[in-house]
Amino acid sequence: MEHIWQKVEELRAQYPVLREDQTPIDVFTFLEVDLALDPIPFDDLCAKYRVEAAIKADFTGIYELAHYFLHRDLPQAANFASLPDFARWTQNYGGRKYTLEQEANEFAGRLLVPEYRLRACFDEYAPQIEAIFPNFMASGQIRDNFAQRIAPRFGVNSQVIAIRLDRDTLWPAS
Repeated sequence: MEHIWQKVEELRAQYPVLREDQTPIDVFTFLEVDLALDPIPFDDLCAKYRVEAAIKADFTGIYELAHYFLHRDLPQAANFASLPDFARWTQNYGGRKYTLEQEANEFAGRLLVPEYRLRACFDEYAPQIEAIFPNFMASGQIRDNFAQRIAPRFGVNSQVIAIRLDRDTLWPAS
């Protein structure tokens, strides 16, 4: 996932609104102002087309940010007349769907929850809790409580924080 992390850091350097100290990130403003894209709400995209995300074939609208930066070159060889055509193509991405979705999830998690900021939260929390519970790192309940407590700082749910704790090897699940 190093190439995903590198892409996120390149974007942070390019767009001040994505800097680590700007959390929670206002993704919609970033899309509209910085990228001049039309964010398209599509609540039933997954239910209707069995895909998690999509970008308009002409790249003027977006249904999901990570795929825009990571995978926008993939569909360029095809000519899609409509969102349903594009959605059907994305059902397997030539057999790479699982990998591409994992990459998009990693990109989104790393963008919304910068490792540096997560580590700072952990470093602030750990000494306080360790004074009370010396073996706190072994407790899934304390880990879940930490994730719930800091998730609002990043504008995400606690599950995203839990995943980042694993991926960034700060507090892997037992």
